[in-house]
Amino acid sequence: MKIPLSIRLAILVAVSAGASQAVAQGEALSRGEQQAFANERINEAVNTTTLFASQDVLSTGRFGKQRTEQPDTHYDMFRAPFEKRFSDLSDWWQPYIYGSGAILRVASGATKPPSVEGLDDFSTTKLFALATGAGVYVRLSDQLRIAASLAMAYSYLQNRYDFNNAFSREELLADDGLFFNWNLQVLTYSPTVRVLYESQWGATLVNATLAYSQLFNDSIASSSQAINIDSASGVMLIRTAVTEPLGVELLRSPVSLRPFFQWSNISGKAADGLNLVHLFEVGADLVFKFDPKLFFLSQVHWGGSYVTGDSFEGYHIGFGGKF
Repeated sequence: MKIPLSIRLAILVAVSAGASQAVAQGEALSRGEQQAFANERINEAVNTTTLFASQDVLSTGRFGKQRTEQPDTHYDMFRAPFEKRFSDLSDWWQPYIYGSGAILRVASGATKPPSVEGLDDFSTTKLFALATGAGVYVRLSDQLRIAASLAMAYSYLQNRYDFNNAFSREELLADDGLFFNWNLQVLTYSPTVRVLYESQWGATLVNATLAYSQLFNDSIASSSQAINIDSASGVMLIRTAVTEPLGVELLRSPVSLRPFFQWSNISGKAADGLNLVHLFEVGADLVFKFDPKLFFLSQVHWGGSYVTGDSFEGYHIGFGGKF
């Protein structure tokens, strides 16, 4: 399993909500301080695009982050990855290429002052991303491999902020197009190292993965003069899975159950962006193996998981296969 693009692709809306929240709480910020504040939040938020979902498969998910005295933030995502290997698994080294596409919608808002009539402000950030990369698996033994890769992702983000009450229209609308309602293009470079263990214990297959990815984000174009991205973040994960045959067949394929558990540790700006360091995921897949292949696929798996962390939770549904 790679550090997936969806672990790299999420939030950017807390930026606008955070900036308006600071003003709504009466913080006396100068123009320069406002710009520095916005850039800090945006850097944090861009790096939280390292955080969502862990299954490296065609997947969809919905997640939520609780915010103190502010509307909760909700994330809806869809992603589609692929990987192509260029030699047999039995070879001592195995180069590969991979790619991924993802879309994300992040919805949040800012609570109006109690004395002001009207609705709370509402903010939506939409993200579209494409990633490509290359790497190599190196076999150290029959059970142990090391994989190293380098990926680059392009992300286009569009923020739309609704000024829904008199306070925000009077105090925040002047910064429309600066801190609110902007477009941003970002390049992310991410070297990744993984250690992969796989062993057959009778009829049971045991897998374990230790991985670390460092992500470097740089903005290449922005509609706002106040937004400039140059930051980094890290993600480390440990994942274990056990595949156990169920003793039944479907579509002439033996069916197995694969429960899994994953712990992720987030560092740098990504941890600041969501106020989240430890992320836990537990779930299970149904695994179907085909011999001969079914539509060029030797294996198909489908399942779901529950994700949780500090004031954060959600679900993930995924579908994948092997050629």
